Amino acid sequence: MLVSVGADGHVSAEDVIFLRRNVFPDGVVSRGELDAIFTLAERAPQGDPEWLHFFEEIVSDFYLREEEPHGYLTNEEFDTLRARITRDGEKVSEIELRMLIKLIESATSTPPQLHEFIADALRGMIIRDDRSSGIDEHETELVRRFIFATGGAGNLAVTRTEAELLFDLNDAAAQFGAHPSWTDFFVKGVTNHLMAHFGYHAPTHEDARKTHKFMTDHSTNAGGFLKRMLSGGLSGFKKEEDSLMARRNEARERDAAVAETVTPLEAEWLADRIGRNGDLHESERALIEHIRDLGAELPPALKTIIDRAA
Repeated sequence: MLVSVGADGHVSAEDVIFLRRNVFPDGVVSRGELDAIFTLAERAPQGDPEWLHFFEEIVSDFYLREEEPHGYLTNEEFDTLRARITRDGEKVSEIELRMLIKLIESATSTPPQLHEFIADALRGMIIRDDRSSGIDEHETELVRRFIFATGGAGNLAVTRTEAELLFDLNDAAAQFGAHPSWTDFFVKGVTNHLMAHFGYHAPTHEDARKTHKFMTDHSTNAGGFLKRMLSGGLSGFKKEEDSLMARRNEARERDAAVAETVTPLEAEWLADRIGRNGDLHESERALIEHIRDLGAELPPALKTIIDRAA
């Protein structure tokens, strides 16, 4: 019955209901089923929104639950996934790209190679010579999902590599045009990179594995451990907790003070990227206006650029 689904290259919302109820009622639970869903995506890369959402959810869930602790994509898993997607030298299709982005959105941590792979795929999709129009709202949303995925390289902080990607895509927007949502996202993304230098870093897969092993080891005397920890009484425990919280707050305040300052190296990088094509276009002017409005402490090199663009 699966052979008939997507025979015309399109999977409908009704087809997705059939798949959920009759083919994958428990999701993808074996390599054979994974092969089947990828074959269907290759045969029918287009479809109703329900098909795109179903594929990205069911495949990403398989990879993140394949082994414990759940939520981690290992280097070995990424290698097999990349080999599957780039079979015969093919480019990543949009439905596969959406799945990869869903993977890093849902994951606790993913290999850096996956992040680089997705960035290159986005460049290939958006920066191409045969474009008849600019970056649309749908593509802007894909890039936004990628940049702010929690399992990505910088979590919620935009990394230098991601900021470079934004400028590369913005060059395409300057040439072919872009949806109004692109300028707003570009400004916020680059500003995030300049101002946010700290954030959450997921524990490594090995650390998570050890934690998972401890938590699932019923031979561990958790009661004895808690008894020793609380031997000084709840007041002593509370005192230590307050002290730890105070130290964390002080560290965050120091990090925040650094994050509010654009460093000379960042200013040099930004000066090199802005106007690289010989002219300031709409998104770059909007970025300059936004930085000026923030009133952040700016190095002379960056202040000169902003004054010149005024």
